[in-house]
Amino acid sequence: MSFENLFRQLVDIQYQADKILKSKIIEEAAIEDFATYSKDLKLRLLTIELNEELSIHVNDIEPIDPKLNPKPPIVTTILGALSFGVATKRYRSKKRQEYFRENVMATKNQYSFIDTLLKES
Repeated sequence: MSFENLFRQLVDIQYQADKILKSKIIEEAAIEDFATYSKDLKLRLLTIELNEELSIHVNDIEPIDPKLNPKPPIVTTILGALSFGVATKRYRSKKRQEYFRENVMATKNQYSFIDTLLKES
């Protein structure tokens, strides 16, 4: 893989992250695509012989779980039973959205930092 292509992919994944973060509701399909692209790019970066500092930052990129199903606390479970599952659905939806936003932002920041380090070296 050429470095020009690598830089293009680093910019592309940051653009995709911005697109996901700007959306009001994050779709699972968008997260699956982003997680797959991030995983592939991480593997490509690991196959290139990078300096130790870059390798550490690449290894720090956490995978995103698009199938996340958070377990609600007991109070929410009780409220969910009383509200025919509405409270539980709301809780899970909210926690999934928070998880996706936090992890997409963290992944974007890590790739941005790697992009900066590569341009400096």
